[in-house]
Amino acid sequence: MSARRMRTRILIQVFTVLFLIVRGVCSAESAPTTTPDSAASAPETPPGRTASALKAELERIAAAHRGVMGISVKNLDTGEEISVNGDQLFPTASSIKLAVMCAVFDEMCSPTGKFPDYYMTKPYDDATSVGGAGFVKQFKDGTKVELKELLHFMITVSDNVATNMLVEWLGGLDKVNDWLRARGFRHTRMNATVGGRAVWSAEGLREWGLGVCTPDEMRRLLEMIYKGEAGTTTSTDEMLRLLGNQYFDGLIAGEAPPTVWVGSKSGAINDARSDNAIVASPGATYILTVYTKQNADKRWTHENEAEVAIRKVARTVYQHFNPTSTWVRPAGTEKL
Repeated sequence: MSARRMRTRILIQVFTVLFLIVRGVCSAESAPTTTPDSAASAPETPPGRTASALKAELERIAAAHRGVMGISVKNLDTGEEISVNGDQLFPTASSIKLAVMCAVFDEMCSPTGKFPDYYMTKPYDDATSVGGAGFVKQFKDGTKVELKELLHFMITVSDNVATNMLVEWLGGLDKVNDWLRARGFRHTRMNATVGGRAVWSAEGLREWGLGVCTPDEMRRLLEMIYKGEAGTTTSTDEMLRLLGNQYFDGLIAGEAPPTVWVGSKSGAINDARSDNAIVASPGATYILTVYTKQNADKRWTHENEAEVAIRKVARTVYQHFNPTSTWVRPAGTEKL
């Protein structure tokens, strides 16, 4: 091989090596640098979406309310919980009907229970009629009403007569409160039937009305229903179907898009409003319970301050779990 060809080969090899070195350096400089420390410190939750940020906002809403507000939230996907005055006692109003529903299904699924058939009937007694929400009070005296109808009426339209008929058929208020006590509910109790014909606690009735609870305990009750722990799988599935057919859907349910499944039960008396819901949203399945008491605004209107505050809580929680959602409640819904 000539000296000239040898020099040419050496030069080619040298330039090849230099090219590879330069390319490697450039690639290293342009690539993002990731160290164990920087990876560990990278936030998993976008700013503003932390549980502490949500709790701070809920505390602000509760503090601004002219009355007392309690809130309990649980993300069922992660187990994360937030509670604002969640251990305080509040009047349940009609939300105690959730416990009646659970006790009735428990009796129905018992081998020795009083309700062997979902379609068995009980005659309506006009002498026991009470006012307030519901359809049964419009029935003719002696009309036979199915057990299934009474449960649907009690939950979906908060029927007061249906509630009383179920409690009486069940065997009295002890059956409801025994169910609660046996499952570790320390505070939630039903004090009387609607109208006070039957009374379990006269003191409780005077102080709280129909029932008493804490937001945390009612959140736990909904969680038991959702997870199939409030009864058999068959019964809790049916409970969820009942809750998902809610007529009074203007509070928590009204702040979620109509394509999102919500199962809820609310309660209302002059100086207290409440709502309890399971929300199966795209971003998370969560439970939200909101209770108020000693409300300054006692109006029975869409603009009632407690109802406005509950809707604000519901909207805040939904947006927290679904930050990319662009849905907003349409104007004019207050007329529906």
